[in-house]
Amino acid sequence: MFNINYSAKIKEAEDHVKQGEKHLKTSLTKWKPDIDSAIDEFDKACTCYRIAEKYELCRDLSIRLAELQIQKGSTFFAGKSYEQVAQMTQQLQDLPTAAKYYDKAGQLYIEGGQRDSAAILYERCATQFQQFDRTIAIDFYLKGARLAEQDDKAYQAADLYEKAAMQILRTGDYPKTTELLELVTNILTNMERYDRINRIILYRVLLKLFNDDSVAGRNVFDQACRDYPTFDQWEERDHIDALIDAFDQDDKELISRRCRKPYFMAIEPEFVRLIKRWILPDTKKEENQQQTTTSSSTSGVKPMQFDDDENDLR
Repeated sequence: MFNINYSAKIKEAEDHVKQGEKHLKTSLTKWKPDIDSAIDEFDKACTCYRIAEKYELCRDLSIRLAELQIQKGSTFFAGKSYEQVAQMTQQLQDLPTAAKYYDKAGQLYIEGGQRDSAAILYERCATQFQQFDRTIAIDFYLKGARLAEQDDKAYQAADLYEKAAMQILRTGDYPKTTELLELVTNILTNMERYDRINRIILYRVLLKLFNDDSVAGRNVFDQACRDYPTFDQWEERDHIDALIDAFDQDDKELISRRCRKPYFMAIEPEFVRLIKRWILPDTKKEENQQQTTTSSSTSGVKPMQFDDDENDLR
């Protein structure tokens, strides 16, 4: 491993900080602080600290930098600085606080009239945080989706609402998941993106079945057949219809068989995991495997025989 000496970079950062502090001082001949020059020096110092992996120093100075930019009215650049604060905090393994700083950056982007930058930031951060804290990820996906909606970016909004719904599904909140998927359906309908609606309809039907409400599942299915010809003509439509029928009959064996259709095993992983709860063990397959194991253990093996001849025992 390389042992890199960052002392020169740290010294360079300290020099920039000293220059920045000088620019902020006032005197009899200098009535106003030179905020622009201080910002420039602090920004250079932050870069040096980041390169030298002095994340705590970079974080603290980035906060000062952001506050000066806010004071100057440069909210977009203040957002950039708070994004750097969040990144440094993340490097220090303080993820909950990092999330708060990312949110602060997003709010500053919005104040600076850059809603698209905020939406991109929220989506990127949601993806990072969904393995650590699903609540944060959901919040960021929803904020990004609302911003995309405000900017008439319907496709992006639908995508982010769906991602939020998939995270909420993992919490077991089926009503909230359904609510978001209904919103996605409406957005896609207005866009006439019928190619994406089929899968969303399937998810909505499954959510009703997860709640043991096959009547509501049938209602969603029938409504989709009436409203969307592409769904009614979809090759997977009959499999969904057959699954609902199996639930109507309350036939666990039939439900299990119909859940085994390849399409149901190729959708969103969390739905697949939930569907697998309905699949019963294949008893015939298990019996065949047991018979095969038994026969293989007995065939081709010669029983051990002992000779009573005393000479063989010597």
